[in-house]
Amino acid sequence: MKRKTPTLALLGSYPPPYGGVTIHTRRLCRLFEGKGVDYIVYNAASETEDRTRVFSVYRKRHVWMLWYALFGREPVVYIMSPRLMSWMLGAFMTRVRGRKVILRIQNSRLIDWCAKSSPRRFLAAFSLRRITQIISVNREIYNQLIELGVEPERAHVFPGFLPPVPNDLGSHAVAPEIMQFAANHAPLIAANGKISFYQGEDLYGLDLLIELAIQLKPDYPNLGIVFFFSDFSGDNQAYLDKLLAKAENSGVKKNFFFNTAGGPFLPVIKEADLFVRPTNTDGDANSIREALYLGVPVVASDAVERPEKVILFKSRNIDHFVKQTRLALAEKSKKEFPEEVIDSETNSLIENYLEVLLAPNR
Repeated sequence: MKRKTPTLALLGSYPPPYGGVTIHTRRLCRLFEGKGVDYIVYNAASETEDRTRVFSVYRKRHVWMLWYALFGREPVVYIMSPRLMSWMLGAFMTRVRGRKVILRIQNSRLIDWCAKSSPRRFLAAFSLRRITQIISVNREIYNQLIELGVEPERAHVFPGFLPPVPNDLGSHAVAPEIMQFAANHAPLIAANGKISFYQGEDLYGLDLLIELAIQLKPDYPNLGIVFFFSDFSGDNQAYLDKLLAKAENSGVKKNFFFNTAGGPFLPVIKEADLFVRPTNTDGDANSIREALYLGVPVVASDAVERPEKVILFKSRNIDHFVKQTRLALAEKSKKEFPEEVIDSETNSLIENYLEVLLAPNR
């Protein structure tokens, strides 16, 4: 029996691997199911699929995207992609095929294009002004959209955080050696990201974490730092080996656990005394909001606007990073997890977010 065409198609990614965007997608799907929305996920980031709701298009994603723009059947299309070609095809689906297309922009790539590349700025502006609705994860991206000529009523700011359910916090899916490392070290600091460079510097600040450990260890000899990679390939190994060599020469290698195998990160945040985010650019980091939701204090760079209650340090300034981390550890302000308690502001944001996605096309 031929399946009925779903109401909404989500073009993006789905876990595993576990990262901010994939986790957002999975939690959004739960909300869709709670609302009775008939949806389908086309996963262009990995081969993960269940052949019921989630279908992988990873192997032929570029050709598939062109095909979908021409022949896709779902009336509502939610694109979660930083790629300019996806934005252009979204504009095509809106204007030529009459689809309701929502685009989510979750990093600073648009801002960089506007600052450095006139052709990309022109193409981005041309496409974005023709897409039905655009969701940005922070105010900086929103302001760039308005500057490009997107009508304010079609641009929205919704952080990427969607609250977890209690089952997300279980450590059953985390490798036992990681949880053992967490149990054997105190204080425990959690961080995540991948090996990537922005303006010639380590985007996620792994190099800063090594230096942080070197400076903290005299006062915290049993310090532990767990870093979860959202993505890791053989091309990254040389840089990681360089960091590990420095850690070993400085006597802090045993204070680190670099998890390159993936897996859920939330149970580790729950066990941590502190979460740190030493990035030199960012969107709206879900992991920061998850840590705050779990009552775990957060130290993060001031590279972008951060949520309230985050302890900020000057981006790429190791002395200030160490100072603020010491302050956070000294305060010992970790709170008990407020299970299933979602504040009214977060509830309102979620409802408004769903309204943008699910409201009829006009």
